[in-house]
Amino acid sequence: MMTRMPATVPIDVDSLESDNLSALFRDATSYVPQIRIELVCKRGGSQAIENHPALLVGLNIQNPTIQFVESLDQGQRNEAIAHELGHLLLLYRSGLRLITRKRPHPGDRDAIYKYFLNLNKDWSYLLGQLGNTTHHLFLIDYLREEHGISSDIHLRLLDRNFSVLAREVAWDVESLYAKGLIAFEYERLIGKVENVTGVSKQPDLFWRAYHSAGKRFDTY
Repeated sequence: MMTRMPATVPIDVDSLESDNLSALFRDATSYVPQIRIELVCKRGGSQAIENHPALLVGLNIQNPTIQFVESLDQGQRNEAIAHELGHLLLLYRSGLRLITRKRPHPGDRDAIYKYFLNLNKDWSYLLGQLGNTTHHLFLIDYLREEHGISSDIHLRLLDRNFSVLAREVAWDVESLYAKGLIAFEYERLIGKVENVTGVSKQPDLFWRAYHSAGKRFDTY
C-alpha cells in the first residue's frame, strides 16, 4: 500500500505578523534569494513529524524550503522558521559548514590506509549532528540577541529527545559519538548532563565524544 505524503501549503512570511521574523527573513534572502516557507498538513498523526516539527529541505542548494507542521501555534511557528533561517545565515553568510574529506597525499601511507579503511562509512548521522551542534552553539544566542526571537521550542525538544536517548544504550560507534555530541549541546544550552536519567550508564565511547566536544568547542 502506497503511503500518501502530507500536503503542503505555501506561506508568506509577512502573514505570520512578526516584524522580527520578517526582518530576519529579509536578511537571509539577501544571501539566499529563493527561500520557500511551507505549512505541512499532517496526515494520520505521525509521531516522527511531532518529534521534528520543522525542517529545512535543500540546505545546500540555492532554493531551500522551510517546512513546519500545522500543530504549532503562532509563536512556535515563528520560532521554528527563525531557527531554520538562522541555519541558512550561518551557512551562507558565515560559511560555517563541514569541509569534505580530501584524499590524502600519495606519499602518506598511514593516512592512505586510514582513508580507504573508512571509505565505506559515510557517517551521515554523525556528520549531520556535528553540523547541527556547531550551528546551535551560535544560533540560540544570535536569534535572541540580534532579532529578539527565543528558541523555547528547540530547547524543549532537545530536553525531551535527549532524555529518551539517555535511557537507551547503543553500541555502534557512530550512534555513541553522535549521542555524546547531543549531550554536550544539552549541557551548553540547558543544564548539567549528569542530572539526566540514564546518562551515567552510557559506554566509554559516549563520554569520549562528550569530552572531545567540550575540548574542541570550549571557546565557542
